[in-house]
Amino acid sequence: MARGRGSEVEVKFRRDLGLLEITMIGFGPTIGSTIFLLVGPGFAITGPSLVLAFGLNFVVTMFTAMAYMELSSAFPETGGGYLWIRRSMRDPWGFLGGWLSWFGHCIVASFYIFGFGLGAVIMLKTLLGTQTLVLAGLGEGALIRIFAVLAAGVFILLNYRGTKITGRWETIVTTTLIGIVVAFIVFALYAAFSGPFPSDHFQPFFRGDTNWAQFLSLLGSMGFTFIVFEGYEIIAQTGEECREPEKNIPRANIIVICVSTVIFVLVAFGAIAVAGDCVGTDPQDPCLVLSASPDPVGNNNAIAAIAGRIMPFGLYIVTFGVALGALAALNSLVFSSSRVSFAMGRDGTIPKVFGRLHPKKRTPHVSIGASGLIIVVMTLTLDINTVAASADIMFLLLFLLVNWAAIVLRRTMPDVKRHYLMPLFPLIPIIGIATKFVIAMSLWAIEPFAWFVALGWIGLGLAVHTLYQKKEVVAGVAKAVEAILPAPRARYRILLPIEDFERVELVDFAALVAQVEDAELTLLHVIEVPPALPIDAIDRFYVSEVRWNLGKLRRRAEDAGATATARVEVSHKVFDAILENIQEDETDLLILGWKGGWRKGRILGTNVDRFVQEAPCDVVVFKGAGLKERPERILVMNAPEWHVSYATGYAILLAKKHKARITVFTAAQTDTEMAKETAYSARLAEMCRTHGVAFEEKFLKTRSIADAVVAEAATYDLVVLGASSEWRLTQFAFGPMQDQIARRIAAPTLMVRRIRRKESWTPPAVPLPASPPPSP
Repeated sequence: MARGRGSEVEVKFRRDLGLLEITMIGFGPTIGSTIFLLVGPGFAITGPSLVLAFGLNFVVTMFTAMAYMELSSAFPETGGGYLWIRRSMRDPWGFLGGWLSWFGHCIVASFYIFGFGLGAVIMLKTLLGTQTLVLAGLGEGALIRIFAVLAAGVFILLNYRGTKITGRWETIVTTTLIGIVVAFIVFALYAAFSGPFPSDHFQPFFRGDTNWAQFLSLLGSMGFTFIVFEGYEIIAQTGEECREPEKNIPRANIIVICVSTVIFVLVAFGAIAVAGDCVGTDPQDPCLVLSASPDPVGNNNAIAAIAGRIMPFGLYIVTFGVALGALAALNSLVFSSSRVSFAMGRDGTIPKVFGRLHPKKRTPHVSIGASGLIIVVMTLTLDINTVAASADIMFLLLFLLVNWAAIVLRRTMPDVKRHYLMPLFPLIPIIGIATKFVIAMSLWAIEPFAWFVALGWIGLGLAVHTLYQKKEVVAGVAKAVEAILPAPRARYRILLPIEDFERVELVDFAALVAQVEDAELTLLHVIEVPPALPIDAIDRFYVSEVRWNLGKLRRRAEDAGATATARVEVSHKVFDAILENIQEDETDLLILGWKGGWRKGRILGTNVDRFVQEAPCDVVVFKGAGLKERPERILVMNAPEWHVSYATGYAILLAKKHKARITVFTAAQTDTEMAKETAYSARLAEMCRTHGVAFEEKFLKTRSIADAVVAEAATYDLVVLGASSEWRLTQFAFGPMQDQIARRIAAPTLMVRRIRRKESWTPPAVPLPASPPPSP
């Protein structure tokens, strides 16, 4: 039975997937039915230079793939590109990163199941020997969509059952699919080179009458076929389910991209060498384009028809491959799309229900269902080529933002270990941004309606985001009304979640603040129950033990002069339980204990990071391990931020209680900064003087502020830090400098972040106990 360990609780998937499984998950959409369905339309756009388009797409893809490899080796979390964008950028960019990723995965999945339906219909027509298929009064268009929806249902169910089943199935399906593709390549190359090489099939190499027209055609074909290179985004979604993700994810990316590019080029080369520039009249004709008005169009069935000409049972085998490739890709995309919406729900950017796991299957069942619904709707309403182009636009815009995120995170979180570092930084991600933007814009000339679909989804996302922001607007109006018509203020409320009953320094500090603020202090302990067990499965004797221990701490707080209550809650999710207590009690101040240290991909710690970012109240994080019973020297890091005034107020409380001396330490890099911070140091010094606390001011001009503070802190009993204005960025807890200092210093540390009032705060002069309250 799991006991409440608030700072250790984290929603995570099981790490069931190895290098083979995630490689196959990446191959699923990459070697899926796109290679069979898009060669014809791609050839119609640019001609034989489609081979060059695939090669250039490989180069363009590598720019972004290197960003993915670096970020996934540093932040291996479910959510992939969305979470990296959210870590690095303010909203709405962080929100849009997830919104684009979610819809991109869903709409490309609809392309693949459309491909399955098409393959199934072609297979039936071939087996029945008919040119037109009608079943139960339904024509081919309706049958394609019916088969597609049935396939979607099967793989939604597979993902619902869990990733281990998904991973094994992916390996079997993808291995079979690669064998079919290789067989087509071998027979196509044999047909091309068994006699005189048909060089005329590659003339003219480009489409267009002018160099500019040829360039635009080439660029358009790159954009239209770019969908085949999005496997590394899907691999990134396995971060929390993959064993050794910092090593296996970059390896899988390299394998998938390199092998896939070779296959794409060879399939296109072989198909063009066999079929040339012939124009067919029926999809069953072995031609890459079909006659249409006003211009010929690409034949989505070209590869299967060509295979029927050059391979024994080729039409059957490749048609089966189209359907199988669609299933392999669909499985990966249902998997990845649900993980993006799960991550967004877990972060609270969309309703929290999306972030729930099934209590038994441990899969994000709500996210899987919602993603499946979007996939089915897109399949039933859009044309296959419009779906493909819309997916291209979504992923190109997503990849653009990921390159941007790589630049920002390298600058703002340089101390996070990266097992892979991209070369020529920041040139590589800058080129990635530019190329993705140009290719995305080129699709306007190829499929303009796809841009309307993309812009419509983006507009819907911004509307959803704005509605969420309305809550802040309503809160602002309420504050304005209170200013005009003052109402009696409720009693100040403090919440102290207790994980370790031996951490009495947290209770002493909370009681001191509660006494000064005339506050109501609540001590909360959450007993965590494993998700597979019902809430009432907890041992009643253990509950009694917890109540007894918490009662001792409550009496300690009351002996110190505070009004205190104690509460024990039993929950499956510690973080959610504490957050709900904050919201229900309208808590003013949350005091958290921190053990020190940090985990890769985190700032201070899983739940500490989330509370600092999400708690709708003031937050104090106290690393009290090693704190003396009577601290004598307290260091306050000066910075011209109102959070620092608030933090200094807490330092004054502790100094008055323990008769300690405060040092206001100022470190600056330039004379201008020093002048500004000297003035603010005088303000903090005046606060100390007003309350009769011994103090001194120290100033140091240095190249590294963090190094200077860490060195100075070595001789102090307690270090006090106030947040910077950058704490609201999701890559920080209290600010870039503050987070780094907190992680590096060994001394007890008090960190303060305030959101409710922006005026400076000083503690009221009230009688304080001459000595700490006795231990119970």
